[in-house]
Amino acid sequence: MQAASNGHINVLRWLHLRLHKLLPHYKKYDFYSIKTAAAVAENGHLEVVQWLLDARGIQDPGDLTEKHVVLAAAKGGHLELVKWLRTNLMEEIEPRILDEAAAIGFLDVVEFLHNEWKEAKLENNRNSCPATSSAMNSAATNGDLEMVKWLHIHRDEGCTVDAMNRAAWNGHLEVVKWLNDHRTEGCTQLAMDMAAKGGHFDIVQFLHENRTEGCTHLAMNSAAQENHLDIVQWLHANRSEECSYFTMKVVAKHGHFEMLKWLLENRPEGCDVAVMNAAATHGHLDIVQFLHTNRSEGCTVAAMDGAAENNHLSVVQWLHQHRSEGCSRRAMDAAARNGHLEMVKWLDGNRIEGCSTDALDGAAEYGHLDIVQFLHTNRTEGCTHLAMDRAAENGHLEVVRWLHNNRREGCTSDAMNHAAGRGHLEVMRFLQAHGQEGSTVRLLRSAAARGDFAMLEWLRLECTLEIEEWPIDAGLATITYDRVEILHWLVQHFGAPELHRVMLYDTAKYFAFNRQHFLAYLDGYWTVKV
Repeated sequence: MQAASNGHINVLRWLHLRLHKLLPHYKKYDFYSIKTAAAVAENGHLEVVQWLLDARGIQDPGDLTEKHVVLAAAKGGHLELVKWLRTNLMEEIEPRILDEAAAIGFLDVVEFLHNEWKEAKLENNRNSCPATSSAMNSAATNGDLEMVKWLHIHRDEGCTVDAMNRAAWNGHLEVVKWLNDHRTEGCTQLAMDMAAKGGHFDIVQFLHENRTEGCTHLAMNSAAQENHLDIVQWLHANRSEECSYFTMKVVAKHGHFEMLKWLLENRPEGCDVAVMNAAATHGHLDIVQFLHTNRSEGCTVAAMDGAAENNHLSVVQWLHQHRSEGCSRRAMDAAARNGHLEMVKWLDGNRIEGCSTDALDGAAEYGHLDIVQFLHTNRTEGCTHLAMDRAAENGHLEVVRWLHNNRREGCTSDAMNHAAGRGHLEVMRFLQAHGQEGSTVRLLRSAAARGDFAMLEWLRLECTLEIEEWPIDAGLATITYDRVEILHWLVQHFGAPELHRVMLYDTAKYFAFNRQHFLAYLDGYWTVKV
């Protein structure tokens, strides 16, 4: 409940009274769940939590229990609420509760839970506040050295190699140093690999000088891909692990020119055609030119295809003039789909590969009327019914109208059905006026799901609907998408759903409290005004 999670207890009390008058046949705890109480606890609303747990009672289907309320309070760092819950709700505390408080950095909550554990242990020799190694692991991950030190001194769960690995990954040098000096778990090769990826040069050097785990080829690969040239050069000089030519492709894709030059000039791995393809696709002409001049691998048609798709005209023109690989029909197809009119014109005027029906289909789908018209006038490939179907689905009325007036392919019932699904009423009006029909069931369901009164009224008054029985699919959609006012509209215009009452009722019950207003409506307790 929104009122509960936001701490509006007066609103909550008012709703409580009204709901019980509205739905007297429901027990009080049907309205309040563990999930609601947990949301309130994470936001720190002590008075509301007390009201929910102490006065009203709660229940929840499934696996949620009271421990989730305590966990939420601990995650939110609400010490006073944790204390109240400890006194009134908990006999034992799940390990996850202290772990979560430590992970987020609430030392006061961690200290309280720990002290409660000590007292309980003295009283009954039971460990009522356990934790796991996740507590220190998470604190190290987040760079919380104070928490790490506290857990080291006061708790005995320790940590795992994940502590140093993740601290290195996130650049927490002081935590890495402290763990190295005071703990024995150590780390794995992942520590240096991820420090290199993150650009944490100081940690890479520290691990190299003070640890023996080393790294893998992922260190140089990741550093290169993230453009950390200083780390790549240092790894090259001080480590023996290799990198891969796949890295060259990623470096070229991201346009890291100096990195690529250094790798090709200093490393033996080399590259392949995928490198120039990637550089061209992403518009890095300087890299394309460098590879053309200094390497022999070349490229494939994927270079010009990709450059055309992404509208890098200067790259396309350079490849056309200096390379012999050319392109495929995919170049114009993709350029048309993406709305690159000048690219389409250039390819049409300078290349011989042409296009396929995908070009006009794609341009229509995404509403590029200028390209649709250009292809219609200058090319012979044409299109398919998908052009109008998809233009209708995306609400491109002008494209639909132009295709109807100038092309013969037409459309299918998908045009009307999918236009309804997206709420494009004007497109539907046009299609219906020109003899197109859709599935009555699908049209009603789509309008009901969106709460689209305008479309529902149009379907009822202007579009010929063949309704043989009550539209149960639309009715179920009103429950799924929480549109009780639309359910009322359906009842007004198609009668009471007597044959489907049980199905509607069971569906509303499936959503538990969130659909109580539907149960009320179906039971006749609530009159909806529209």
